Amino acid sequence: MLKTSHWLTHFFDDAHSLSIDKKRRLYSYYAFSYFGVATLMAFSVHNFLKQEYSISIITFFCGNAILINLFYYYWKHNLSRCCVIGSLFIILFCQAIVYHGGIENTALYWTFPFPLILYVLLGRRLGLWLNIIMYLLLTFLLSQPDIILAQYSTAESLRCLASLFVVNAISYINEHYREQSHTLMAESNVCNEQLANTDALTQLPNRRFVDSVFFHSCQPDLQNNFPMVLIMGDVDHFKKINDTYGHDCGDSVLKELAQTMEQSIRSGDIVARVGGEEFLLLFSNITYEAGKKIAEKIRRSTAELSVMHAEQPISITMSFGVAIANNYNELEKKLKEADKQLYQAKASGRNCVC
Repeated sequence: MLKTSHWLTHFFDDAHSLSIDKKRRLYSYYAFSYFGVATLMAFSVHNFLKQEYSISIITFFCGNAILINLFYYYWKHNLSRCCVIGSLFIILFCQAIVYHGGIENTALYWTFPFPLILYVLLGRRLGLWLNIIMYLLLTFLLSQPDIILAQYSTAESLRCLASLFVVNAISYINEHYREQSHTLMAESNVCNEQLANTDALTQLPNRRFVDSVFFHSCQPDLQNNFPMVLIMGDVDHFKKINDTYGHDCGDSVLKELAQTMEQSIRSGDIVARVGGEEFLLLFSNITYEAGKKIAEKIRRSTAELSVMHAEQPISITMSFGVAIANNYNELEKKLKEADKQLYQAKASGRNCVC
């Protein structure tokens, strides 16, 4: 499992996956609503022309109830509430047509699509509860033939309830595993995003994260992100460390530096490894002077750090370049300026801040 830290949990979650699932529910709600309204109104007109007025009235009022619920969604945009309201209408319609019997006593056949629709609109848990309520109400109606208008034989009622139970069970199992697979895919997507934006050695954000994720996320929230201080840091004489002590030692140096810099920043700030021995620190909503003080504090911390190799301490220093971006459009320009300041620090003798 990938190591997580504040920058991962803040920028990578399952929001995208949840958005996809919400769209699935929304499109399903649209489809069931439009199709339901069109079908019920068509039945209402057809039955009215055949002088089947009672069933015509039932389908007419149910179709209008679904239509009103659809208008309510366009007004309030509360999908969960509208799905619940629509599902209650489905339950009431189901009871009404079973009570009436429908055309030529065929109402029982029209109950079978409803369990699946409830699971699609409501999900596994709430869909199960409302399906149980609908099933119990139907059981009660079919067990009381004296209080309903329809005439169902006992065998017909039992077969309907048994078949409806099977449809309910299959629909529940299908929704259960759909939700499970959706959760696993969401976790896999988040993990893949984290891996793609993480430096494998230091577990810090990489350059891809800075360019594609962090800078992009700054644009909608300018007030809380700017001014932003950009600090470019580079390990002094890192090639000499690799050549003298080996690449394993160089890797240990980079990991120690990464941990030291992570401990020196706030939870909302970013330290990223953007090159071999080059790091970028990003501090939101602070002044240039404060940024230079932070860079100096980190410089002192790294200068006090020593990595042991063959029981011998290796001294490490870093040089830093500081720039400040006052708005989103300045980021690329100021990133180059921070890099230029870093080279100035190198030219000034290293182990300093410019």
